[in-house]
Amino acid sequence: GDVAADAAGSLDDLGIRTDGARVKPEEDVIQLSSEAGDASASTWRGPARENGRLLVGEGEGKGKGKGKGPKYKKHDLSKGIKKFDRDGAFTERRPRIKNGGATSDKFRRQVANNKETVFRLAKSEVLQTEEAGGIAVEDEMELTSKLSQENILEGATLGVARKKFSFSLPYGPYAVGFTANGQYILAGGRKGQLAMMHVDTMRIGAEVQVQETIRAVQPLHSHSMFAAAQKKYTHIYDQHGMELHVLKQNKCTTHLDFLPYHFLLVTAGELGDLQYRDISTGREVQSAKTKLGPCRSMRHNSENGVVHMGHSNGIVSMWTPTVREPVAKLACHAGHVNSIAIRRNYMVTAGADGKWKVWDLRKYEPVHSNVMRGHAITDMDFSMTNLFAIACGPRVKVFKDVGGVERPSHPYMEEMYPGKMVSSVRFRPYEDVLGVGHSDGFGGLIIPGAGYANFDSFEANPFETKTQRREREVHRLLEKLQPDSIMLDPSRIGSVDKKIAKEYEAKLKQEADEKAAEKKRKSKKMRGKDKAGNREKRKKLKSAGDMRGKAKARIAGEDEDSDDDSGDGGEDGGEAAAKAAAAEAPAADGDGPGPAPPGTGAALGRFYGKRKRKT
Repeated sequence: GDVAADAAGSLDDLGIRTDGARVKPEEDVIQLSSEAGDASASTWRGPARENGRLLVGEGEGKGKGKGKGPKYKKHDLSKGIKKFDRDGAFTERRPRIKNGGATSDKFRRQVANNKETVFRLAKSEVLQTEEAGGIAVEDEMELTSKLSQENILEGATLGVARKKFSFSLPYGPYAVGFTANGQYILAGGRKGQLAMMHVDTMRIGAEVQVQETIRAVQPLHSHSMFAAAQKKYTHIYDQHGMELHVLKQNKCTTHLDFLPYHFLLVTAGELGDLQYRDISTGREVQSAKTKLGPCRSMRHNSENGVVHMGHSNGIVSMWTPTVREPVAKLACHAGHVNSIAIRRNYMVTAGADGKWKVWDLRKYEPVHSNVMRGHAITDMDFSMTNLFAIACGPRVKVFKDVGGVERPSHPYMEEMYPGKMVSSVRFRPYEDVLGVGHSDGFGGLIIPGAGYANFDSFEANPFETKTQRREREVHRLLEKLQPDSIMLDPSRIGSVDKKIAKEYEAKLKQEADEKAAEKKRKSKKMRGKDKAGNREKRKKLKSAGDMRGKAKARIAGEDEDSDDDSGDGGEDGGEAAAKAAAAEAPAADGDGPGPAPPGTGAALGRFYGKRKRKT
């Protein structure tokens, strides 16, 4: 009996009843997190059971046997839709198109696809479990800007501590830049040194001494190509430091930028010109004269691809490759515009007057203005999480929420480089690192919360292999956007401008009317009149008529010349002189020729007088 009881107990533990029926064992406890910020949680232990048997008719539900179901977390997608949606593209109603069935269907499908894309992006955020870091303080009065890099490294892990690096080199000041996936850093010294290296392994891919001034550097679509603005021309190098191209049309270039979705290299320099060049074909897309003097700063807006240029007179001009004039101008400062940084709908400009201003690009109005004491700002940059870095003299300052209504009172972090002048700052994509170039070399600072934690491997994969990089380049080339897609208002792409459409329709109608009138004016020819032989005959008749007309005109001209020469009284007086002499002096014998009868031509002039000889 004890053995049977023990066996029955073990079978019950396995979910098998003694009558031979098998029962599903009780599910494990599933812990589901509730709404963000709520400490409570909901727990579901599966359907109601007793001794391994399902209790029917328990709990809520319309049918029998349907117990109380699991409580799933309800996610609010409105924030995600607002985050991934372009301005008004998800909710804005497209204008109704009359008498255009195919066009209307096309726009309707486009709007539906845009909504589906935004909705899927918002849903995929549920799977993005990584969150951006930051610095948490115990006391609200404690300032995070007081923390130095040494304090951060004390509490950081080994992986984070390895991201901080520094190189002391004698070829400064240096300009730095990162590739799109943040794995490679490009540094260019003013005295001629170029270096491309992997940031994590510190393996040098290319190191070149060009022995001339380097004003700017720019990584292109991947680490396999980069551009350098040297003393006279712009040069293109590969990942091993071999020179691929020399752009001799781009002279005295001081600023470089790259549009990744259009494969356009943008150059601007001391001559006041702006040039767009497609690096996939080598063709020059646009070259325009700004007529605003040398370029002092240049950055592009990643939302619409518009290039912003700062000039010596304090004006910031905005350019597109399809228009030879600036599409917009802003009077921002009283002097030089030293640097520009753009993040979505906000632009920050820094002038030689020591001020840096935040502008709302939707209204083209300043949000607030700040004054930087001491040195003027030399460079600025935005991170993927909206942190804002400023380089001024030997200091590097990082601010939070620059685009807010209130002006930031104190920086988020601050670092000092004693005895050095910072010339360039760039945030590393997808990492909490800020690249800094200064007069004594370049390095990286750890800025908690600067990197975007969840990356899109189809956009930029920090862990991509060689095969994945080749595939990505091919797909990017196939999906390359045309230069005419760059405009101030990207929402206008795919829409129809009624005014331009009306003018185009009127032009087409006018051309059709002109062609119809031309056909109508053409008279109906008789049968056989338009043959080749008849056409040639008409041409010869017309030519003969022209020759006769010219001969008559020439003869009439000779008569006029003879009339004019008769008044001179020379020996060769011509026909008129002979006629006059014959009329005044009668013939002695009566045998001489008499006066010329009226209507006598020049050919019979020898019978009535001396003929004028042409010499």
